[in-house]
Amino acid sequence: MRVTSKSLLSFFLSLSLMLSVFSFVLAKPADAKTVRVAIIASLSGDVTVKKGGGSKTYDAYESMSLNQGDTIYTGDDSSVTLNLSNGDADVTLGDNAELNVSDLNSADGNKKSKLKVWAGSLWVKVKSLAGSDDEFEVETPTAVMGVRGTQFYVSVDPVTGNIKMAVGAGKVSATTVRMNDANAQQESIAYLYPTQQITLDSRDEAEDLDTKVEFLDLEDFIKQASPAVIEEFIKNKAEIDKENDEFIAQKQKELNEGKSTSDNTSLSLKSQADLEKVKKNLDNLVGNIAKEALNEQKFNKDSMNKIIEEANKKITDGTKKIDLSKVQPLDKTAGVDPELEKKKQEKLKVLEEKKLQKKIEAEKKLEDAKKKLADQLKALEEQKKKQEEAQKAAEAKAKADAEAKLKASMTEQEKKDYDNAKDGKTSTPTTTTGSGSGSGSGSGGNDNNNNPDPGTPQPSVKLTAALANDKVDEHGYHTYFDLGIDLSDFTGSNDIFGVEVHLQYNGGIWLNRDEPQRLGNIFAAESSADYLKAYEYEEGYYNSQELVYAVTNLANGQNIGFTGSKHLVTIPMGGWGGNQIAVSKIVIVRKNGTNVQNIEIPITNISPVVSPTDVFQHQGV
Repeated sequence: MRVTSKSLLSFFLSLSLMLSVFSFVLAKPADAKTVRVAIIASLSGDVTVKKGGGSKTYDAYESMSLNQGDTIYTGDDSSVTLNLSNGDADVTLGDNAELNVSDLNSADGNKKSKLKVWAGSLWVKVKSLAGSDDEFEVETPTAVMGVRGTQFYVSVDPVTGNIKMAVGAGKVSATTVRMNDANAQQESIAYLYPTQQITLDSRDEAEDLDTKVEFLDLEDFIKQASPAVIEEFIKNKAEIDKENDEFIAQKQKELNEGKSTSDNTSLSLKSQADLEKVKKNLDNLVGNIAKEALNEQKFNKDSMNKIIEEANKKITDGTKKIDLSKVQPLDKTAGVDPELEKKKQEKLKVLEEKKLQKKIEAEKKLEDAKKKLADQLKALEEQKKKQEEAQKAAEAKAKADAEAKLKASMTEQEKKDYDNAKDGKTSTPTTTTGSGSGSGSGSGGNDNNNNPDPGTPQPSVKLTAALANDKVDEHGYHTYFDLGIDLSDFTGSNDIFGVEVHLQYNGGIWLNRDEPQRLGNIFAAESSADYLKAYEYEEGYYNSQELVYAVTNLANGQNIGFTGSKHLVTIPMGGWGGNQIAVSKIVIVRKNGTNVQNIEIPITNISPVVSPTDVFQHQGV
C-alpha cells in the first residue's frame, strides 16, 4: 500500500488530537473546588427556609438540602437538626433561631464550613476534622467560634446581639476584632475547654478576651438554652465522654513528662490533684445538666427518663452511665489558678467600672436630650398659645368690625331692636325696608348687604402640620411633614360645590412631589376631582413659591354644607427652619340651579399661617 505525505500528515494530526483529548480527560484540576450541602435531618414545629439571594421563605421538610447562602428560621417551640456534608457535623437549632449557611465548600481536599447565627441557641457537634487545613467556624454578631473535633453551645440574644458560648467537649477558640487606640484592627483570641463559658456584650468589650472566660454558669445555661439543645447535650454523653477522656489522657501524659499544661488557655493544671478535680467535673457535667433541666422544669420526669435511657444505650462503661441519684456537684475551683483568677477579677472590676461609666454617660445624654425636647415642646406650646390668642383677637376684631358695619347701615329703631336682641329682650331685630339699604338675616347668616351675622358661625380655614416620617436627604436634611387644610362651618349660603386654596411660602419649604395628596372627608373620592400645582417664581431655587389646590364635585354633584370642622386634604410637604406657609386666597364654588357662583372668603376668617418648626426641630441647619 502506498502512503503519501499528505495522508501521513493527516494521521499525525489525528493522533495528536486524540492524545490531547485523552490527556484532558485524565488530568485533575489543580485547584478543584466543590460546594457541599447541609441536609435537614429532623425538625419539629414551625421551620422555614429562605434561599440565598431570595426574598421569600418556604416551609422546610426532612431531607431538604440547604446550600451556601441559605438561611433557616425556627418559630416558637420549634427545632431543627442539620447534617453538614454527610456527617462532618450536626447542628441543632432551638426555637426562635436564625442561622445562615455562609460557607460550605472543599478545595484541594480541605473542607471549609462557616455558619452565621443571628438569634437563638444551638448545639454543634463537629466530628474530628480529617485535614490539617479543615476549618469549621460559627460566627455571631460579636465573635467567631473556631473549633476542631468538639461539641459546644452558642446562644445569641436577637435584640442586643449579646452572645454566650459554653463547651461540652474538645477545644473552642473565641475570636473578636476590635479597633485599638491607634484606630487599627486588633484581634483577640481566647481558648475554652469543657465546663468553661464566655459571655460577650460587644466586640470591643475587653482587650484581653481571657478575662471573659469563666466557669460554666449551669443555672443560667439551662434557663437560656432551648429544650432541643439541652436534649442533644444529654444524648451525646457517649461522644462527649470519649473526647473528654482523650483530653484527660493527653494532659496526664504532659504532667508525667513535666510539660506545661496551660496550652495558652485559662485552664490551669499544675498537679495531679488539679487534673483529678477537672476529670471529676467532666464525668459529672452531663448529669448536672440533666438534673438542673429537671429542676427548672424544662422537662418532666418521664421525658427526662426517656432521654437518659437513650443516652445510656450508647455508653458501654457502666460507671459512666447517667444516674441522677449519683451525680456529684461541679467544683468551680477545678483548673483555676488562684493568683491568675485574682488578677482576672481585678481586670473584670476595671472593665465593669468602665461599662458602668459608659452607661451613666449614655443615661446623662439621654436625660439631656429629654430635657432639651421638653424645653422645645414647652416653647412650641407657648408659641401655639400666642397664636391662638392672636387668632381669637383677630376673630373678635373681625366680629366687632362686622357688627359696626352692620349697625352703620341700620336705622335708629333697627339699632335699638338689634341691641335688645343681643341683650335677650327680644328674639330678633326689627326688619324694615328703606332707601336701598336693608338689614336682616339672609340665608347662611348674611344680611341683604352680604354682611355676616355675628350670631352665626362664619366659614373659616385652618392649616395644620404633622410629622410624616424621618425621611431625610443624603445630607441628613429635609424632614418631611403633612400639611393639613381644614374647613369649618361652610353652610347655608356658603355651602360648597368646589374649593380653590392658594398657599404661599418661601425658601426652605417645598412640595413633596414623590407622594400624592390625600383627600379628606368633605369630598368623596369617587364623585370628585382634585388638582395640585406648585409654581416656583425662580427656576432652580426654592425662593418664593405658590401652591394651588382645587377640588370639585363632578357635574351631577350637589353643594356640600356642614357645620363644625372637616378635613379637606392632606398635602405632603418638606422643609426646615422657621419659614411659614400662609393662605393667600381661598375661593368657594357654589351651584345655584344651572349657574355657578364663585365666592372669595375674607382672609380675616382664615387661620393662615403654619410653620414646619411646629412639628420638628431640624438638626444641623
